[in-house]
Amino acid sequence: MKNDLNTSSRRSSGAVRSEQSHLAILEAAKILLTEKGYAGFSIEAVAKLAGASKPTIYRWWPNKAQLIAEVYEVETKKAILIPEGENVCQRVVLLLEALWDLWRNTICGVAFRSFIAECQNNSENMTLLREDFMARRFALPREILESAIEKGELPADTDVELILVTLFGFCWFHLLTDNLSNSHLITPFIYNLLEKVPVKSNSAQA
Repeated sequence: MKNDLNTSSRRSSGAVRSEQSHLAILEAAKILLTEKGYAGFSIEAVAKLAGASKPTIYRWWPNKAQLIAEVYEVETKKAILIPEGENVCQRVVLLLEALWDLWRNTICGVAFRSFIAECQNNSENMTLLREDFMARRFALPREILESAIEKGELPADTDVELILVTLFGFCWFHLLTDNLSNSHLITPFIYNLLEKVPVKSNSAQA
């Protein structure tokens, strides 16, 4: 019985240490991105600041792009809540305003730009960006648009996918060109887009 308790205690202690190390690494990555930017970010620097070994970091994140992506995921979870009672245009405007504010005033803008940069020359990272990371970014605006279709605010044949890529193209342009201060453009852009809402072509419906 004594041995079982000791084994359980060691496992519990190990799990706590692993979680503490995980959080320390994420915090170190966040600090480095804030203070040094993408150019000064490296796994070596993260390991030193977190008091962790490089093998530990690589066990959880195969490369720095995936570490940066998790920093972004953790920070954005805290941030964006959109009220239910507004119409679809107002809800999408509120979403984009909250997103741009997050990018401009927290580490999230630097983290997202850094992640995109890291994906350009690595097919694994690009697949992660396209098929996994962006699927989660699309989830909330997709929910808003599909809810509007159910309520009759948008036509049943609204091309949700085209609207999503148009929205994020608009957002990414302003993020990557450091023009997030132009948030006054969000409202007219959204109202123009959703008043002339793109619908699915016959071939897409078939």
